[in-house]
Amino acid sequence: MSTPRFLAASFLAAVVPAAVAAQDNWEDNLDRYPTGSLIAGQGGWETWDNNPAFNTIVTDAQSFSAPNSLLVAGAADVLQQFTDVAGPWDLFVQVYIPSTQTGEVWVRLANTYAPGGPYDFSVRTVMCVSACTTPGAIPGSIVNIGGSEVPGTGSAPLVTDQWAQLHVVINSTPKFGYQYDIVYNGSYVGGGPWGITAPSSVEAIDFLSINSSPAYMDDFALFAFVPVELMGFTVD
Repeated sequence: MSTPRFLAASFLAAVVPAAVAAQDNWEDNLDRYPTGSLIAGQGGWETWDNNPAFNTIVTDAQSFSAPNSLLVAGAADVLQQFTDVAGPWDLFVQVYIPSTQTGEVWVRLANTYAPGGPYDFSVRTVMCVSACTTPGAIPGSIVNIGGSEVPGTGSAPLVTDQWAQLHVVINSTPKFGYQYDIVYNGSYVGGGPWGITAPSSVEAIDFLSINSSPAYMDDFALFAFVPVELMGFTVD
């Protein structure tokens, strides 16, 4: 399968000198936080709607970059808020899903977010080995559910018992047609319109468990231009 033109455009952006990159790039490998500590209140992390019941911990049970990762399990629902994030951006997350996992693990990108609402999503991906409950979720797969306005299409086999990179290419500018694309473990999952009337911005990135047994995420990064060393696909 040829790489979508939006991914190719993202690759070309990677060669732009660093001096022109936006100043709001975000990276977090969780290793500066105490192992076992609650994540909300550290490094800009917060819970959905500021509800403490959705908090989760920094853990060393698994890690992509030692020692820590984020536990995504049970009722966990934590996020990062952003301002002035519009235009070509790339989100990277390392994900570890055990082969025994049950329930669902989500990564969601909101174009509108405020605690208590309003909310509006442009990208939603769900990962599930078994006991999937959301319509459209597929056992053993990562699925592009899509946004609040436009349903998504596409899926790929889920990688278990090892780390795999989730890469979301955010082309929310008129130049690129307000699109997004999802790559997982080097395979193209799917993509689609960022929205119809939705703002072109990214206001929050949310990491959600729906009754999932322990799963893990690490090495979060949001870049205005992709460092070449992070590119995980081939441009045809």
